[in-house]
Amino acid sequence: MENKVNWRLGKTLDNRYEILSVVGIGGMAVVYQAYDLKLKRDVALKVLRDDVSMDAESRKQFRKEYQAVEKLNHPNIRAVYDVVVSGDTEYIVMEYVDGINLKQYMKTQGVLTWQEVLHFTTQIARALSHAHHRGIRHMDIKPQNIMLPKDGTVKIADFGIAQIDNAESDGAEEAVGSIHYISPEQARSEAVDDRSDIYSLGVVMYEMLTGRLPFEGKSVAEVAMQHYSVLPDAPGELNPAVPPELEAIALRAMQPDPDERYASADEMLADLEDFRRAQSGAAPVREDVPTARDEVHVITKNVPRISRSGELSKEGYARRRARAGSVSMLLGFALVAAFALALFAFVWQYWLRDIFSDAERTDVSSFIGLSAEEVLSNESLNELYDFEVTYTADANHEKGMIIDQDPAPGSSRMIVSEGIKVNLTVSSGIQLVTIPEDIVNAPYTEVQVRLSALNLNVIVTWEESSSVTQNHVISSDPMAGASVSSGTTVTIKVSAGPAATYTNVPDLINDTKQDALLELQRAGLVCGESEIYYVSSSVDMAGKVMWQSYSAGTRVVMGTQVYLQIGTGPTISGQTTPPEGQG
Repeated sequence: MENKVNWRLGKTLDNRYEILSVVGIGGMAVVYQAYDLKLKRDVALKVLRDDVSMDAESRKQFRKEYQAVEKLNHPNIRAVYDVVVSGDTEYIVMEYVDGINLKQYMKTQGVLTWQEVLHFTTQIARALSHAHHRGIRHMDIKPQNIMLPKDGTVKIADFGIAQIDNAESDGAEEAVGSIHYISPEQARSEAVDDRSDIYSLGVVMYEMLTGRLPFEGKSVAEVAMQHYSVLPDAPGELNPAVPPELEAIALRAMQPDPDERYASADEMLADLEDFRRAQSGAAPVREDVPTARDEVHVITKNVPRISRSGELSKEGYARRRARAGSVSMLLGFALVAAFALALFAFVWQYWLRDIFSDAERTDVSSFIGLSAEEVLSNESLNELYDFEVTYTADANHEKGMIIDQDPAPGSSRMIVSEGIKVNLTVSSGIQLVTIPEDIVNAPYTEVQVRLSALNLNVIVTWEESSSVTQNHVISSDPMAGASVSSGTTVTIKVSAGPAATYTNVPDLINDTKQDALLELQRAGLVCGESEIYYVSSSVDMAGKVMWQSYSAGTRVVMGTQVYLQIGTGPTISGQTTPPEGQG
């Protein structure tokens, strides 16, 4: 896959767009960062992938995104400038967003402050309001599709599966979207409206407030069923710092019954603005950028929690604000007392304790770089230290090596009878990787490449399915989102369609290219020049198949793509792409 997308780097499309780098690879398209030589600005090019460019349905789906976004013009929606069809190449010219997505931000920050949640949710809701008023539903609202430019704004991206009012339809809607954020009606392939996007936004709010998804499961079906049959734990039960009013907004947006949700993004925005105004007296919220994470927020036990289906009334807001004066005084006394206690503890630990104690002190030894086993089995060290061990995956250090310690080497500590407490961080020698969360419903050939790039072994199995598109991933074992060690075998279950025809992969090793292609054709399998890679080889393997992506005898669905490596002989050392004229 890498060679299939990287070949465009450095090239200029239509004498205007100079391609600089690969930004991302999706099920149907590759996104590149490019430079517009005419308008002198960076842009993003979403180019239909070569392996799907000849498929009429894929082209129709690809153009659907442009048809949706061309109706939109909003600061919180990624702008689309143009769509270009040039020969067999079709691409969309979009605004280049210099930043990260919300999912990446949450991974670095963990649980977000309510100010950040309010900031992000309000801008997303504004974008949805704009789209809904123009008959466009996004249908795939999730943190991965929320871009965070460096200027502090929020931009919704990827309208690839958007639903457009009055657009042509082929019949029943498929259950498309990301399973952890999908609305119950989407999961059941029922008719949807604007409230489906509101549900997904509620799930995103929940994840920001709690640092976790509301529903998890071992399979797509298990997660989907929870969306329409289970109510999640209230965010405040997982994170006591969540304001009840903001919790109520998230839970109302996530109601399984669409009639119990907000009727529109505008209605949800009104509650968000009411909440903002209610907080302004005690903690002003910056509208331009998220509030710094080092503020301390206290929610008192006197504030009543909101029921999962209820709303906070205006009288409730008034009572809460009326109590703020008396609560503030009590809170002030409590904070002063806590500060005094903390100050005394600090002074005692680092000054007074030495004055009133005759105990000896010593400098903490350095254990970094040593074997944890040897350190922990050393009797003399165990008499002086009380070791605690934390293991961490680290591919750069051998298993069992101490890579960090707390307190740091040389720190002065008092010798105590129970031993000086030292936490040792030890390399487990295992590199952990995360199975991507968006592999379900993605083309299996793309998933194979992505998992292999993570140094995971991939096994493909097939299952007839009427709900998942043929040749797309149904599920994986271990499941998407799981953390596994490098080298783990991942089995992906692929849809063979409602009524599949199977065939066995022939043995192509040592065959000439012409013979291999003929055998694949007879077996009903696909292999063209885009599926062939040329690598340097010994003289006797020149022009012959050295590797095939499926072992001989593997049972696969008719029409499966098979990739080959063919030797070039020793004359083209290290070449991994076809010689000029062959690719």
